[in-house]
Amino acid sequence: MIYTSRYQNRELNSGGYAVFGVTLGAPKFKLGYELRGNIMEIAPPGRLFHVYDKERFTKEYKRNLDRIGAGRIKKILDSCMSPGKDIVLCCYEDVRKPGEWCHRQVFAEWWLEKTGEGIAELPDPSDPGAGAKAGKAERDKAKPAGADGEYEQLDLFGGADAPEQPKSAKDLYYELYS
Repeated sequence: MIYTSRYQNRELNSGGYAVFGVTLGAPKFKLGYELRGNIMEIAPPGRLFHVYDKERFTKEYKRNLDRIGAGRIKKILDSCMSPGKDIVLCCYEDVRKPGEWCHRQVFAEWWLEKTGEGIAELPDPSDPGAGAKAGKAERDKAKPAGADGEYEQLDLFGGADAPEQPKSAKDLYYELYS
């Protein structure tokens, strides 16, 4: 069986899972389990890293998955199988929080549409409110810049209100030829 989860899910420490990242990079914090690898084909492309609008993200991410193809992803997932262990695809977001979402949910939806196979979220025994930073839901509701006469905080790396960055040559190539 295949599950999705967040890297911090304590259930992963049981050792009963073959855990793979589906992120642009591995976590920099200590894990209580072995991370067997990172499946870059399921990670969102870098150009979507600061897209916080779920509808826009979903459309672009699914288009990227379609370009890769369910057949290729199935071969990758089949190669990740380990006897007696379920596969868990991990990223950072805690989707148990109201209004929170992440690409692993979008991937599970896409996978169901393409293959008819469901991917469930692995149960997480920890408290969903413990030690959490503001997630996408909070960033989406952020007060507009300059409200109440305050100075606007600029974001060097392009936050939710930053203008869309020009596309790279690689992105343009994929749009033209895929």
